[in-house]
Amino acid sequence: MPRDCAAVWHPANGTFFRSRRPSIVTIHDAVPFRYPDPDTKRRAHAQQPFLRSVTTASRVIAVSAFGRSEIEGVFGVPGDRIDVIHHGVEPSFAPGAASPLPPGVVPGRYVLFVGDPIGEPRKNFFLLYEAFRRAFASSDATLSLVVAGPRAPSLPGVVHAGNLGEDLATRGDERLRALYRGAIVLALASYHETFGMPLLEAMACGTPAIASEASSLPEVGGDAALYAPPDDASAWADALVRVAGDAALRDRLRIAGLGRATHFSWDSSAEAHVAVFRRAASSEG
Repeated sequence: MPRDCAAVWHPANGTFFRSRRPSIVTIHDAVPFRYPDPDTKRRAHAQQPFLRSVTTASRVIAVSAFGRSEIEGVFGVPGDRIDVIHHGVEPSFAPGAASPLPPGVVPGRYVLFVGDPIGEPRKNFFLLYEAFRRAFASSDATLSLVVAGPRAPSLPGVVHAGNLGEDLATRGDERLRALYRGAIVLALASYHETFGMPLLEAMACGTPAIASEASSLPEVGGDAALYAPPDDASAWADALVRVAGDAALRDRLRIAGLGRATHFSWDSSAEAHVAVFRRAASSEG
């Protein structure tokens, strides 16, 4: 660590070294505490960086108001030590051609799910799948449920688009952008998200979105998305049918989403971070 630094920022949940300078930590979520690993050693390993952070940091940054409430509730951090700074969205997430798409994925003929449906139960994939099957079981239209993530269950109608996390180190976000642009709708059925980046990225690409009426998602989506309770498959099926069958509704959501996405800027996020760093360095935080 440079000797002349004024403050130290730990951007990824944990404070991994001590310093004599004021420290700031970004806590992105409280998932290891809300959904603890059943294995004692793995649970302790996942939780310890968070516990160290909240006891040593002079300021804590949350990525949403919901995230702030999580930090207050789970860790007992006073609200006046927490600053809410939303994420931004890369300008490359914008309307455009839905290309390249994986083989067998047809533009406008699929519902998109982004995440790990098996490893992260909070993403609520299987309720979404139940809703998907209910919505389109008797339809003449052939729609698929495309999973962009590390794996996907082998179920009728489910198409695995690949692990796009690996793509970030090679061709950037090209394939993920194409999947957003080609989807008839993004479906984010999670019952727990501290921000919900796929919702923001989809809106920036002009993709209609349905999200859970839970956690941070209404905070991010505002009035630019449809919402359904995360425990109600019938409500999700109804929402999927509405969006798939109503071009005017899709246009309204597309326009509203593009406008909503402009409120989330990495430049604004960076400016807000610098302001927090300065407050901490001057001992005003």
